[in-house]
Amino acid sequence: MDANHPNDFEKLSQQEMFNLASWVATYLNRIKSFNERHTSHGMKHLFKRSENGFYVTNGAFKGAMLDCGFMVKDKTALNWVFNVSEKSRSFKNEVNK
Repeated sequence: MDANHPNDFEKLSQQEMFNLASWVATYLNRIKSFNERHTSHGMKHLFKRSENGFYVTNGAFKGAMLDCGFMVKDKTALNWVFNVSEKSRSFKNEVNK
């Protein structure tokens, strides 16, 4: 399976799936429009640098975002753009580092 495919999320352990999905649900907010300033690739690095973060593939991050109800602008793109708010806690935390 391709490490960029969202099914990679299901290859994580149950605890890893829970931790990643919990981070997405806590630190990223959904909006109606798409935010092209942040892609799946960049956001997976925000997760990795978070307090309980760990390495995940781009695909695993995409799967977690889908699992948490985010929409994708273009599923044919390598790095996905989601309907994520610029005001999300994850982006504010990055600015303060």
